[in-house]
Amino acid sequence: MSVKSRRAAATNRAAWNSSRIASTTSPYERLRHSLEWVMSEARTLPKADVEGVVDEITRVARDLNERSRP
Repeated sequence: MSVKSRRAAATNRAAWNSSRIASTTSPYERLRHSLEWVMSEARTLPKADVEGVVDEITRVARDLNERSRP
């Protein structure tokens, strides 16, 4: 697959996912769609870069967990 076609495919995926997220009214459903997009895009990453994404998502989850504590 050429660089041009990979770029076009990535642009199409971004447009489709952004549209899907924007058209959903429930904030939790939008979150789920966002996370599905992350999982989908992570499949294209080299394995070495996946750990960085895991660390970022883990930080967000910990932050949310801290906010939920009374």
